[in-house]
Amino acid sequence: MKKLSLYSVLLLVVIISRPTSILSQEGKKLTAEEVIASHLNSIGTAEARAAFKSLVAQGVVTVNVRIGGNGQGKGGAVMASQGPMSLMGLIFGPQDYSNEKMAFNGQKLTLGELRPGERTRFGGFLLTHDVIFREGLFGGTLSTAWPFLDNDRKAKLRYIGTKNVNDRKAYVLGYEPREGNNLDIKLYFDAQTFQHLRTEYQQEFQAPTVSQPKLAAIQRGTRLKLMEEFSDFRKESNLVLPHTYKIQLTFDTDNNPLLQDWVVTLTHFVFGKTLDAKQFDLSAQ
Repeated sequence: MKKLSLYSVLLLVVIISRPTSILSQEGKKLTAEEVIASHLNSIGTAEARAAFKSLVAQGVVTVNVRIGGNGQGKGGAVMASQGPMSLMGLIFGPQDYSNEKMAFNGQKLTLGELRPGERTRFGGFLLTHDVIFREGLFGGTLSTAWPFLDNDRKAKLRYIGTKNVNDRKAYVLGYEPREGNNLDIKLYFDAQTFQHLRTEYQQEFQAPTVSQPKLAAIQRGTRLKLMEEFSDFRKESNLVLPHTYKIQLTFDTDNNPLLQDWVVTLTHFVFGKTLDAKQFDLSAQ
């Protein structure tokens, strides 16, 4: 028998010594259920997750209007949740038209108003697509309503593949709510840590049909997109949660386009405080 070359021996040693978990991970196509199971472990132990009953997180927020106006601002941010209820306030000043307030009491979404009967375009998008709150998706793991914490949620998940998110490889899952909706919803989980990095909500409208060829050539559809991004994961109490939360809203339209984002930096977390349910209904305030 021929002697093995030094290179062959070294290669054999490397293959044998590699952890079997790495080999199986690389050679196996994960299911949506396996991604979610690993994701839950990335948040904390089963005991820590079961004790996650309420959260109040506070910090600062910056807003940047890139298209559809111009302007920047800095203010305070608060996020709170208890069971299926959640709220968020992005406050830049007592009379500032950039203020955003939204609350979900487990059944109904209520919003702050610019003026009586007038809402921001962000608020209008959320009100039209309140399934984001009804499913507990808004705010990701910063909310006790996060659907994967509840085994009774019946949403349909499908594994789509992988994609890079800010130079990090991520598993992409399609999310279909129990009651259906007109949004295309995708969730992104870090391929190594399984932390939730991004949620995308998108709705597209086809361009209207026209009979004149010249007009047909310039017609284009409309795309509405809301994106949530999460980063700077660190331990708070017994849970690993993001401390930076970015929201970006895009109205890709011929008339009145918009590109606006908010970046929330959270610095103070309070767990286990019993919250008054009235706080999650802005119509009662």
